[in-house]
Amino acid sequence: MSFSQISLLAGFSAFALFFSLNEPAQAGRFRTSGAKGALSGYAQQGQYGARAGMSGVAYGQGAAAARAARFQGPNGGAAARAGFSAVGAQGLLHASGSGGNTANGGSWQRGGGTLIKKGEGGAHQSAFSGTTGGGSSLSRQGEWQYKNGEGGTAQRGFQVSGAGGGSAVGYKTNQYDAQTGTGTSTRGRDYNTASGESYGYDASTSYTKGQGFTTTVDTQNKSDYTVQYQKGSKPVVQTTGAPPATSPAP
Repeated sequence: MSFSQISLLAGFSAFALFFSLNEPAQAGRFRTSGAKGALSGYAQQGQYGARAGMSGVAYGQGAAAARAARFQGPNGGAAARAGFSAVGAQGLLHASGSGGNTANGGSWQRGGGTLIKKGEGGAHQSAFSGTTGGGSSLSRQGEWQYKNGEGGTAQRGFQVSGAGGGSAVGYKTNQYDAQTGTGTSTRGRDYNTASGESYGYDASTSYTKGQGFTTTVDTQNKSDYTVQYQKGSKPVVQTTGAPPATSPAP
C-alpha cells in the first residue's frame, strides 16, 4: 500500500466519524460483543470541539481502530487530527495526521503512515510543515523501507527559515544490503546567517557490518578530512584539504 493510499484511508475514517458530530453539546457511546468479536465507539461534541472514535476486534484474527477530533480555541486558533490503526496476523498498519492554526497567525500540518508485513518487511513515511505568525518556517520529512533478508533504505531531512533571514538545511540517508553486509550513508548541514555568513558540511560513509568504515567529510570554512576504521585497529584521521584563506583585519 502506498503512502497516498494510507493517507486517504485515514482521511476517509475521519470523514465518516464526523458525520455523527453535527449537533451541538451531544455525546454518546456504544458497545457490542459476541462470540467472534467486539465493536465499540464514542462521539462527543462541546463548545470548543468534537471527538469521535471506534474500534473493533475479531478474536484470534486482529483489531482495528479509528479516531478523529477537532478543536476551536476561545481566542482564535483551531486544530484537527485523525488516525487509523489495524493489526492482524499478517502485520500492522497505522496512519495519522493533524493540522491547524494558532491565534497569532501560525499554522502546521503533519501526517504519517507505517505498514509492516510479517515475515516480509515494512515501510514508513512522515512529514511536517509549520509557520509562525512572525514569518519563520520549519519543514521536515522522513521515510524508511526494508525487506527481510535483502536490506533497506532510509532518509530524512529538514528546512528552517527564520523571520530575520537566517536559514538551515539538513539531510541524512542510509542504504544497507543485508546479503553482503555493506552499506553507504550520507549526511549534511548547511547554515546561513542573516548577515550572509554560511557554514556546514557534507559527509559520506561506506561501511561493512562488524568490520569497519571509511568516512569523508567536506566542510565549509574548515579543513576537509577522512576517517578510516578497521576492526581491531585504531581509527586513522587524514586531513584532505586546507581551510579557505581569510583576509587579515584592517
